[in-house]
Amino acid sequence: MELNTVLVVLGASLLVIGLLSRLVKRLYLSTVLVALLLGVALGPEGLGVIDPAELGDERRHMEQIARVTLAIALMGTGLQITRRDLRENLRNWVSLLTGGMVGMWVLSGLGAWLLLDLPFWSGFLLGAILTPTDPVVATTLVTGPLAEANLPRGLRRTLQIESGGNDGLALPFVLLAAYMAIDRPGTTVGDWAVEAVEQVGLALLVGGAVGLLAVGLVKLSLRDSNVEQANLLGVGIAIALFTLGMAHRAGGSGILAVFVAALVFSALLEQDVREEVQQVQETISKFFVLPAFILFGAILPFAGWEQLGLSGIMFVAWILLLRRLPVVAPILAATRTPATATAFLGWFGPLGVAAVYYATYVERFAVPGADRIFASATLAICASIVVHSVTATPGVRLYAGRSPFATLAHPLHGESEAEP
Repeated sequence: MELNTVLVVLGASLLVIGLLSRLVKRLYLSTVLVALLLGVALGPEGLGVIDPAELGDERRHMEQIARVTLAIALMGTGLQITRRDLRENLRNWVSLLTGGMVGMWVLSGLGAWLLLDLPFWSGFLLGAILTPTDPVVATTLVTGPLAEANLPRGLRRTLQIESGGNDGLALPFVLLAAYMAIDRPGTTVGDWAVEAVEQVGLALLVGGAVGLLAVGLVKLSLRDSNVEQANLLGVGIAIALFTLGMAHRAGGSGILAVFVAALVFSALLEQDVREEVQQVQETISKFFVLPAFILFGAILPFAGWEQLGLSGIMFVAWILLLRRLPVVAPILAATRTPATATAFLGWFGPLGVAAVYYATYVERFAVPGADRIFASATLAICASIVVHSVTATPGVRLYAGRSPFATLAHPLHGESEAEP
């Protein structure tokens, strides 16, 4: 596959999707779904215009692309979140990032074990891969004129904070299941605990330090008028890439570190500067996200899907219906979240780049049933993208039409967009 062919395909795809983005939403689709379908159409199972296998280990390449894409997207998500968002939605997002993640992991793992003929811990490894809510797809669901006009700010931010945080926090679940699945002699749960604490701890340390350092440097540069406006606006992607690399070199989770850095940077920076950087970051994110989904569409294992048969269909239904809502509903009920908001957050917990990253990341462990895990994970991811994209616009309109309490001063119903 020639580089020029790749450039033509990606350039044309970005141009067409970008120019038709509003039409795509009016058709109850999403740009992510369109990119995925383009990848399938242009890949080896379609027209054969692009074939990632010609570049070598396609899953390894997909892992690295997903990792960078996720970091860029997380920076964009973090820059939308203010101190007020973190404070007002504290109980909800902390609950979703603790009990919510454990519950989604257990339910997803049980479904994989019961339905897919996988060993117990291989099933729970697949469950861990599918635990994180994706910030890329989630952000497309809660941004734009329709969502911002009809969904309360608190609801939108709760989903974004959860999806940003659980991407990195899913790593301990992935590691635990992988360690147990491979049954490596001499490996204990203690080894997993040490690595998990190290990965998360270093991510928090590196992310927090980089965020503080970046804020200090930006403020100093603005005070002394040492930075041009065009260069200032690109600071978000610089922080994302620097944090991702530093955290991995230190032995921590780069994904979690980037989100922490973004939250710190956003919380401590002046609002007008943060909003300018955020707008540019959002645009940049789209140019990373769409090619990633095109590539993902081109590597989908259709033969593996066929081998799953009815079990694969039943597993997809399990993930869509039972992975999230039975867990989220009691958690949000405990925080007195209104039923309409609970239903919305319980349904819209899409899979996407985060799950793609972990599905390719676990290849290094050589666990039993690895190909079946990858096929099942990609099938669930694609089903989620399709279903959640198609139901996004109707879901927003349904929420707006059925919620008589949307203007009350509840953490999920604050309407003011400006930070006090």
